Amino acid sequence: MQNKTLGVTLRRIGLLLVLGVFSHIAQAEGLAWNQLDAQQQQVLAPMKDRWDTLPPQKQERLSKGASKWANMSPQQRSQAKERLNRFKDMTPSEREVVKKRMNALRELPPEQRQAMREKWQSMTPEQRSRAMTRWRSLSPEQRERIIQRRIDRQHRPNRNRK
Repeated sequence: MQNKTLGVTLRRIGLLLVLGVFSHIAQAEGLAWNQLDAQQQQVLAPMKDRWDTLPPQKQERLSKGASKWANMSPQQRSQAKERLNRFKDMTPSEREVVKKRMNALRELPPEQRQAMREKWQSMTPEQRSRAMTRWRSLSPEQRERIIQRRIDRQHRPNRNRK
């Protein structure tokens, strides 16, 4: 009886392993263009000819971004375009700083990201403008030091926790 139970358990484990391998292979292959919905295809139309050459992770990010874009209001789209244009106008070192900061934000726990988002949204337009002006007035090196200090603080164990 134990051998039978062991055999069933081993078959289940084997099946899970096989399914895990196949799901990893499917993920590694990326998304086919025809797997995108109509809205995603419309947003990503300029990339259609080279879609199959993009890395799977980039395809995934772009498909999610296209979904978000399709659901944005005209005002949100305008703001996103403005941010993209500012990013394009940055120097390579400034872009690198922004990328590092975005990666650091992505690593934060969801509740901490939400708290930051709420703090930003609670600021008046004047407060936001002043904060952005102060940030833009810093050199790339100063920005990098600030970002690095914040990252270090986030990863430092909190001694007040029990």
